[in-house]
Amino acid sequence: MSYSVKLEKLAKEKQKAREVVKEILDFGVTEQQKLDIINGIAISLENNDALKDISNILKKYREVINKEEEKDNNKNNNKIILE
Repeated sequence: MSYSVKLEKLAKEKQKAREVVKEILDFGVTEQQKLDIINGIAISLENNDALKDISNILKKYREVINKEEEKDNNKNNNKIILE
């Protein structure tokens, strides 16, 4: 694959990512929801190092409902709060 074809493919992928971001923002989300969305995407990453780094940074900014959520941030566990 030539360099220009790779660049064109990369540009299309980045444009698609920008469109997804625009759609999320157009939906009308709060700051906390944005952080939760970023976290949700981060835990789906195949690159474990990136997943851990991003999750650790997000811990500083995200409000968590379950204390276990912080510990299990690298796992995709759904939790239900019962009161």
